[in-house]
This record gives sequence, structure tokens and C-alpha cells, in this order.
Amino acid sequence: MNPLEAYMKNSVTTASPLQQVILLYDKAIFCLKAAKEDIQSNNIKGKIDNITKVSDIVRALDAALDFDKGGEIAKNLHMLYDFVDRSLVSVNAKNDTQLIDDLIEILSHLKEGWEGIQSKI
Repeated sequence: MNPLEAYMKNSVTTASPLQQVILLYDKAIFCLKAAKEDIQSNNIKGKIDNITKVSDIVRALDAALDFDKGGEIAKNLHMLYDFVDRSLVSVNAKNDTQLIDDLIEILSHLKEGWEGIQSKI
């Protein structure tokens, strides 16, 4: 493992659950931007790999939702995560960079919400 990978692994394993959620959003946004670059450079394998990573992250975020404690917020997040995940299929099939930008905007707003919560703790 190189030093950057070791640092990243340590950052994730020592982060609070809230910080881990924010890190997941960061990674998903990073991978969406990379997928957009992959589409623009016709790097099909890179695009697929990055879209798959985003899908995995969104599914993990969705699986972590607590509908009993989260109530309406959890339901709304579930619908957003489902929309993002379904949209990734379209991005992959159509190389839709505008849709990538829309997904980046959605995830960025969600991340900002979690950061707002973190700043109040």
C-alpha cells in the first residue's frame, strides 16, 4: 500500500459515521467527475469503473438509512439515491455528461447538508 492509500484508509477508519458519509459523497462526486472526463476522452473502461464506484457508494448510503429513526428524511434520501442509481444506467448507456453534472449537483447539495449537520455538532 502506498502512503496515500494508507493515509486514506486511516482517514476513513478513524472518521466518525457522519464524517464517513461526507467522505463517501466526496468519493462519489470525484468519480462522477472522472467518469465525465472518461467520456470526453473516450475511455470506456474508466467510465464504467467510475460509474460502478458511484453506484456502489450510493447503494451503500441507501443501505445505511434507518427508516425508523430517519422518518421522512430517510424516505426522501432513499428516493434521491434511487434516482441517482437509475440515472447512472442512463449515463453509462448514453454518455450523458449533462446528466453527470446534474448528479454532481444533487450529491453536492446532499453533502453540504451533512456538512451543515457536522458543523452544529
